[in-house]
Amino acid sequence: MSPSEPGPDPDASLVAEIERLRRRLDRERSARREAERIAEDATRSSIEDPLTGLANRTLLAANLENELARAARYDRDVALFYLDLDRFKLINDTYGHDAGDELLRGVADALRATMRASDTIGRLGGDEFMVIVSDIGEPDALRLAGRIADAVESITPESTGGIGCRASIGVAMLRGRTDLDPADFVRQADTAMYAAKQAGAEVRLFDDDLLTESDEKRDLRRALPHAISDDELVVHHQPIVDLTSHRVIGFEALTRWRQPDGSLLMPDIFIPTAEESGLIGDVGELVARKAAQDLVAWQRRHHDTDAIVAINASPRELDRPGYAHRVTLAAEEAGLHPDKLIVEVTETAIMEAGQVAEDNLRALRSVGIRVALDDFGTGFSSINRLRSNAFDVLKIDRSFVANVADRSDDRAVITAIVALAGIFDVKVVAEGIETEAQLDAVTELGCHAAQGRLFAMAAPIDEVAGPLDFV
Repeated sequence: MSPSEPGPDPDASLVAEIERLRRRLDRERSARREAERIAEDATRSSIEDPLTGLANRTLLAANLENELARAARYDRDVALFYLDLDRFKLINDTYGHDAGDELLRGVADALRATMRASDTIGRLGGDEFMVIVSDIGEPDALRLAGRIADAVESITPESTGGIGCRASIGVAMLRGRTDLDPADFVRQADTAMYAAKQAGAEVRLFDDDLLTESDEKRDLRRALPHAISDDELVVHHQPIVDLTSHRVIGFEALTRWRQPDGSLLMPDIFIPTAEESGLIGDVGELVARKAAQDLVAWQRRHHDTDAIVAINASPRELDRPGYAHRVTLAAEEAGLHPDKLIVEVTETAIMEAGQVAEDNLRALRSVGIRVALDDFGTGFSSINRLRSNAFDVLKIDRSFVANVADRSDDRAVITAIVALAGIFDVKVVAEGIETEAQLDAVTELGCHAAQGRLFAMAAPIDEVAGPLDFV
């Protein structure tokens, strides 16, 4: 380099180096921010319900444990609210999952608007929500539950045509207990919620009556598997009588649980427990098998191969894949012709039924097993549903039969049901016949068959009267 030529500019080199370091620092900052975002998203996804943005089960459990610990330390009460949306499944199936999701987000927003910032609001999954409220007394908790119920009922999504739903809410109070396990606390609120739903009420507080009932349910839940395996569940049969010939044309199979002292536990006591514990499928399969075997024995004894037997199917049974196959197999193993078996489903079960249930009903009818719509008139009766499901039998609920001899409105309802059944060529059975006056009335109104205490109580099949004993 000659003396006249300029050398490297130290300032320019310094600027270039600074720019290089700045770009490197920006890249590192960007990578760090991305790593933090990923970590934050991962943390959020582990504690947040992705649909509603509420706390998920993990965060609910952690916050509940913390609240119970603080309550014990500072002698504060805690209220736990357990919410379930009535008829959500029907709305979801009718209007689609997007509409159902919109409704769930609406419920989440309603809860946020109703609760304090310090309260924990979470979604357990499906249509179940939970709210944890600290430092609140029982009267205020019940008033708050009422406001929550009102807020949920006010939600009218556009995607459902303005049709919303109602919440059943169970409330459990800590009441100063320091030994209550979080899982037991949740079970109390859950038990109260189910009690509210069964009573048709919006809110139910867990109290001493429910505590006793909860203990009884726990004992039933523990004993039921042994009852199934030890053959303690027995099937009794109530005759179904033709109203023209007065002959026994079949039976409804009703299960009982034989106790160690020989007494019988009625199904309304233990069937809900079987449904909640997931054992209803085992119970239903056992009843189907015994009912088919009993009818075959009765047919042979009385030389009456035309007799039928009806079994009841719960919504949870219908929603189980393979239900139709198990019922069909029970008939085949007993040697019972499929058209001598009737599966009874309630209107409520049909309304709640999903695609699996509808597939099961179609599968039953495809092999010749008939389907009866039970408790007709008490649910959401639909002419279109009758037409699309092609039921073989309508069973008129006993609430319409009880006063049919005296009340003109009940007579009008039964007259309309019989006329509707005639349009679709469906047989009508009147349930709960207890008096001669009721029998005369339903016969006059055109019912085809009837059952009830007037004819006979449900009994073991070998104690049931023969086909001509009601003439």
